[in-house]
Amino acid sequence: MIRAFLQLAAWCAAFWLAVWLHARREPGPRARMRFALALGLGALLARIGHSVLFGGAGRMLDPREGFSVLFLPIGVLAFEPSPAAFSALPLALAMARLGCLVAGCCRGVGGEPLPLVEASVLALLPPILSRGAPEDHAGRFAFAFGGLRLFESPWRAPVPGGAVATPELVAFAWIGVGALLLGLRRCRRLVTKLWRLKHASEPQAGPHSTHAVT
Repeated sequence: MIRAFLQLAAWCAAFWLAVWLHARREPGPRARMRFALALGLGALLARIGHSVLFGGAGRMLDPREGFSVLFLPIGVLAFEPSPAAFSALPLALAMARLGCLVAGCCRGVGGEPLPLVEASVLALLPPILSRGAPEDHAGRFAFAFGGLRLFESPWRAPVPGGAVATPELVAFAWIGVGALLLGLRRCRRLVTKLWRLKHASEPQAGPHSTHAVT
């Protein structure tokens, strides 16, 4: 009972930590409201995702059912895919993972403290994200988030037979989303650069230009 309470407290602390970190970069009330709704949707998807992966869809309304953080960032990606939102997620997810550590869940098959490993890596993500362009934060986060979960997969227990999806499949999906977002961003930068080069090379009409329009 105490462990369940501590885990719930960690999740609540993670929510408010994310809201505070987001508000530091996006002080507007509308942006804060969208982010809060995105986190709420993410929590709902995390509950549904855990049921689909580990318990079956029939246990979705079971109060004993857990959450899968693999699905939580989907809400942010859908409602508030801003640099501020994805910069706030790593530390908040690290806090939530510490709740899993206290509750004794999400460990490896040999008792490995995987939540502690995951929390430590997530805590290191913000300075890595901040080194790139703000527009790349979503892609970098998605790629790193999926890669971290895929790295942990050899130590995790297999999902029950007949599951609709596996955590590894969801992790690969996050890696794909990250690669797609980063690729699209690079394509846009390349197109913008070529457009500027083209217009910079064109002669400018002026009073002393032979290309002036008469």
